[in-house]
Amino acid sequence: MKQNQNVRAAALGYYLILYILWAVLECVIVPKLELHLSHAAVDVIKETVCKILFWFIPALILFIRHSDSMFLPKSEILGNAKKTVTYIPMWILIAVFTAWHLLLNYFHNGTIVLSPSFKAADILISIFVGITEEMVFRGFLLNTELKEQRPWLALSGNAVMFLLIHFPIWLREDVFVTYMTSFAFMQLIALSMIFGFAFVKSRSIVVPIILHAYWDMLCFAFA
Repeated sequence: MKQNQNVRAAALGYYLILYILWAVLECVIVPKLELHLSHAAVDVIKETVCKILFWFIPALILFIRHSDSMFLPKSEILGNAKKTVTYIPMWILIAVFTAWHLLLNYFHNGTIVLSPSFKAADILISIFVGITEEMVFRGFLLNTELKEQRPWLALSGNAVMFLLIHFPIWLREDVFVTYMTSFAFMQLIALSMIFGFAFVKSRSIVVPIILHAYWDMLCFAFA
């Protein structure tokens, strides 16, 4: 019991430190960087280098150290490669994600068109975001809570944490009020629940990583 409490305390401490660092990066450092670098270059730095340093590596170290007290230990976190590839719910969700973006794109444009700003770097960013964010939120934070909390309670709390980490960028881009009053933020809640549920049911971090990266790639492609 004491060990589980220590793990949960470590997870909470990590999240709070991450939140502060990320808020400073988004609201203070990024605007200064954009005075000297292109928006695309800043995005690559933030979503690859910074997320590896601030998100992925600390979460991975804490996960390895405490994995025996989690829902999925390090020996099981990657799941079975063959089962992952043939995991039918993942392919169903990929089809649903694709249909959703194509329909929205058609509704807004009267036809289906790729975003003129879509480029190879966006695919790279999507992959890095999928890996880093899923390792933090599902592989570490959710994995910690699932050991003691009921699944739906753990998933709900994880979804709120996932939503909160997006507040700094919304504030910087001046869309916070719009997203909150229009209930657009519910999309993040829904996605977090989907990624978390996929993690629990597939018993593999690879499945939510693929789903997350694919969703982000679609967002870039049909923005």
